[in-house]
Amino acid sequence: MKLAKQLLLDESFKQELKHGGESRLGKRKIARPIDPRRAMHVTLRSSLAVGRYSLRIRRHRDFIAKLVETTSEKWGIRIYEASTNGNHLHFLLKGETRRSIQNFLRVVAAQTATFITGARKGKPFGKRFWDLPAFSRIVEWGKAFVKAKKYVIQNVLETLGVIPYQPRSKGSKRPMRRPSLTVPSRWPSGT
Repeated sequence: MKLAKQLLLDESFKQELKHGGESRLGKRKIARPIDPRRAMHVTLRSSLAVGRYSLRIRRHRDFIAKLVETTSEKWGIRIYEASTNGNHLHFLLKGETRRSIQNFLRVVAAQTATFITGARKGKPFGKRFWDLPAFSRIVEWGKAFVKAKKYVIQNVLETLGVIPYQPRSKGSKRPMRRPSLTVPSRWPSGT
């Protein structure tokens, strides 16, 4: 008797792991892939976040830290690592449901932009603060999770000036240099 074989499905049946950022430019909209059983690496980037709009200004950084803390508690989001850089935010997070992750991203993006630009009802900023929708990718547990965590920690250390900035090329497969120091806290208070 011959054993049945698993059918091979083509690429269109595989779950997309990335969403947002430049990965969807010029393509039709699709739902953000979210898996409540796995972690996600999320990046919000703004080319306007320089000078007085920088995310690293003390009052902006403190506002973002408090906002992330309260919003993650409200929506049941676990933040494994987070980094506030001059022009972008990194999160390594896990949510309980699709809706909780969507709400967390919506609230953090909107309230951060509103606070930094000073936009109010009747007094719009006039431009989009965030360059593109939040980039997110699902991170498998194990090596991929450790690598994503190290990447966010590397961003924290570079922002604090503990290690020099290490340029990254798109699609680079080179291993990250391991920081020799431990991260002082998830939301550093240094400048």
